[in-house]
Amino acid sequence: MLDRIVGYLHSQAVSFRLSSHPSPEARPTIAVRAPPGGVVVQTHVLIVGGQTAVAVVPRGDALDLPRLQVELGTTVVEARAADLSASLAGASGAVPPLGGAFGWLTIVDERVSTTAAIVFEAFSPDDIMEIPYEDFSRLERPRIAAFAIAGELPERASGAEPERRSA
Repeated sequence: MLDRIVGYLHSQAVSFRLSSHPSPEARPTIAVRAPPGGVVVQTHVLIVGGQTAVAVVPRGDALDLPRLQVELGTTVVEARAADLSASLAGASGAVPPLGGAFGWLTIVDERVSTTAAIVFEAFSPDDIMEIPYEDFSRLERPRIAAFAIAGELPERASGAEPERRSA
């Protein structure tokens, strides 16, 4: 499947960097870092109004399906393996954020759209790709929406009283 992605990028004259770090051991995994101004992203494969789509969010963020449904004005559900069997036959691991390679819609969280580059796993945690966001945007023409939830609020220390200021 990686050759399909590389061919897709080459055919559209998109610059990219591919790093492969195969290892016989499952652990430790390769540390993935974004270049300055870039972001490491993860994907979610969805069914949006009956059409397959890939949603792109910063790694570690959660997907807010109800919010995305409101943003797009149509039904949005997580795709099941049976929904993808023909498009991704033989693939394993993370689906890259290149929906166009599969004839899918690409949806990007607005925070990703303001970065210099995106970095992502391509079907395997051992294969890491980096693409300038400008080239990615030109290629995918993604739909931009606000639908990622960034982490959790920190827990308040037990027994801690809020600071009170006198007037």
